[in-house]
Amino acid sequence: MKNAVLFVMFILLISCSAVCRNKDTVSKTTAPVDTTLAPVIELLPPLFDVPKPEGRFVTETLIIKNTGKSLLVINKVEASCYCGSSTVLNSRLEPGKEGKILLNVNLSGLFDDNNIVRFTIHSNAKNSPTGLNMTILTAVKDSTEKQK
Repeated sequence: MKNAVLFVMFILLISCSAVCRNKDTVSKTTAPVDTTLAPVIELLPPLFDVPKPEGRFVTETLIIKNTGKSLLVINKVEASCYCGSSTVLNSRLEPGKEGKILLNVNLSGLFDDNNIVRFTIHSNAKNSPTGLNMTILTAVKDSTEKQK
C-alpha cells in the first residue's frame, strides 16, 4: 500500500513538472501581436439618423470597410434591445475591401422616448468592439396643423 501511494505521488510530481515546463515553453514561443498589421473597421456612415417610417420596421444597410492590413473577421453583432437585429452579409473582409451589414429595428419594441438602438460589432479588429447608434427621428408635426 505504501508503495502504491509513493508511486501515485511520483506520477503527480512528474506530471506537474511537465505542465509547468509546457506553460513556460508556450509563453516563450508565443509571438507578440503586431497591432500595426491588425484589421480596422471603418463604418460608412458612422451614424444613422433615420426618419420615422410609416410602418413598424426600419432596415438600413451599414457599409463596413477593412482599413487594416490583415483579414477582418466579424464574429457577431449585438443590439442594445430585443427590438434590434442584424444580418452580416460579409463576415470576412480582406484589407481594403467593403462589406455590408443589414440593421433592423422593430419600432413596436421602442417605448417612451427611447428612440436609439445601439449596435455593437464584435470582430478581430484593433478597434473592436465597434459601436454604432441608430437614432429613429420622431415625426415632426406640420406647422400648419392646428393644435388642440
